[in-house]
Amino acid sequence: MVNIDEFVFQLDEASYNEDPTCLTLLLREEDHTIGNALKHILCRMKDVTFAGYNIPHPLEDQILLRVQTKKGVVAETVLIEALAHLETVFACIREKFEASYEEFGKSSMLLYADNMSHGQLMSIHVGQCGNQIGQSFWKTLCDEHAIDGRGRMTCEESVHDNKDVFFYQADDDHYVPRAVLVDLEPRVINGIMTNENFSRLFNPDNIYMSTHGGGAGNNWASGYGQGGEVYEQIMDIIERESENSDQMDGFLFTHSVSGGTGSGMGSLILEKIRDRFPKKVIQTYSVFANHEDTSDVIVHPYNSVLSMERLIDFPDHVVVIDNAALNRLAAGKFETQQPTFDHINSLVTRIMSTSTAMFRFDSHVLRSICSVSLSPIQPLHFIQAGFSPVVDPNESFTRKTSVVDVVRNLLKPSSMMVSTASMTKPEHCMLSAFLFLQGQITSTDVNTVCLSGHQSINAIHRAPWDFTNPLRILHTPSSPYIKPQYKVSGLMLNNSTSIAPLFERINQQFARLRSKNAFIDRFQKEEGFSVDMMDSSAERVQELIDLYKQAEKAEFLG
Repeated sequence: MVNIDEFVFQLDEASYNEDPTCLTLLLREEDHTIGNALKHILCRMKDVTFAGYNIPHPLEDQILLRVQTKKGVVAETVLIEALAHLETVFACIREKFEASYEEFGKSSMLLYADNMSHGQLMSIHVGQCGNQIGQSFWKTLCDEHAIDGRGRMTCEESVHDNKDVFFYQADDDHYVPRAVLVDLEPRVINGIMTNENFSRLFNPDNIYMSTHGGGAGNNWASGYGQGGEVYEQIMDIIERESENSDQMDGFLFTHSVSGGTGSGMGSLILEKIRDRFPKKVIQTYSVFANHEDTSDVIVHPYNSVLSMERLIDFPDHVVVIDNAALNRLAAGKFETQQPTFDHINSLVTRIMSTSTAMFRFDSHVLRSICSVSLSPIQPLHFIQAGFSPVVDPNESFTRKTSVVDVVRNLLKPSSMMVSTASMTKPEHCMLSAFLFLQGQITSTDVNTVCLSGHQSINAIHRAPWDFTNPLRILHTPSSPYIKPQYKVSGLMLNNSTSIAPLFERINQQFARLRSKNAFIDRFQKEEGFSVDMMDSSAERVQELIDLYKQAEKAEFLG
């Protein structure tokens, strides 16, 4: 039934009590669909002498609906009858569509999906952290597409999924990841390649390991400098893999910004990818240490600031992975005092797999990563992520989930996996966001949440210069090969100005070290590096912080 309280409330109660044949209501809706439909239904009812609406303010999502009935006819009764009729019309439309869809729609949409091109994505994993995330990510992708560690199907392929988004088939038909693994020391990649679950999965030609194996010593300048010596070899791998694709849409890039290889060499590779592939989407999953007590790298503020300048300039989106927040989340949800790398990587992997599920399974809304735009204005492209429920993948899940509960949880600032979530201020605003819902739900369930005027949705603080709804809620398909732990789950990717305090903290940590020139000699000894590069990067980070703060003001575009 239509919940009138969600959509309307009565105005001018004294006037209505004086004349029950005249009713004025305020409807809260963006596109005036309900108000327009009600007006047309009311105009055709025999007891209505007038029905119409106007818009009190063109910039507000509300309309005034006025109904005048014949003498002796209570307007409220007529309105309830009109609402019931409107509900019947919508139910009839849905019933006829579902009947038609059941008859021919599914086969037609599958044919449409087969004929409609969808692009491929290449994942690039740099450094120890980036490759550990990559290992977890590819294990999840293999599970979700029923592929074993040798690239073979683990069950008879009877469902439609787009394996070729991330995999290609070799001449013997086994599946090979579109992945490039890069590191300056061999330990992690050797561990992946000798793991019985992965030893036959990755293409050995897509792996770069430094011949001397000394690493970058947690030094951005060392990683960047060594990258300058060997980047052509790495770019040859990336270009060859790109040529192996029918339609390469973009790159997923995993790395840490606080160490040496992922930050320094990762920065250089990002520069070169943008130079060689200027029109392709680059989306990074960048791990930030953020707190001193979550990093064993004392110079991580230097590394982070230097990496940030490249993250500002080259990617289309940067999904911020806050290690401090993930550790707290894992400790709280997984009931462990010492979260392992597996715990942390499982959280990051879930973000990556859910955000790409639309491209990999039957979805007719978003066909490629090019369709996902979370940055209304560059370089405001730093994305927070959160999901619900958060559970240990190795444990049973006993709670009941619902669409409303998941949406409510994800719209709480505290659900975002950044350690500055508790610092949310009233002026912070949502610039753009996607909320992906998975599980035993229908598009109708999603529409109900969107149209219900749910309190959490109404409470979204959008930018004062943006009069559109920044939040898009989508039903995302799940893997048909895996039984989910829960009935409903969700992922939110949120571009919000509340990310700025995280960058302020990085700059503050940098300033404390820089003011004493602490450990600066480690960087100065690297050929081609100057301290001016650090200071310039810190200035760029401050410009980003200022831009996020400006975006909270009405005159931002003026």
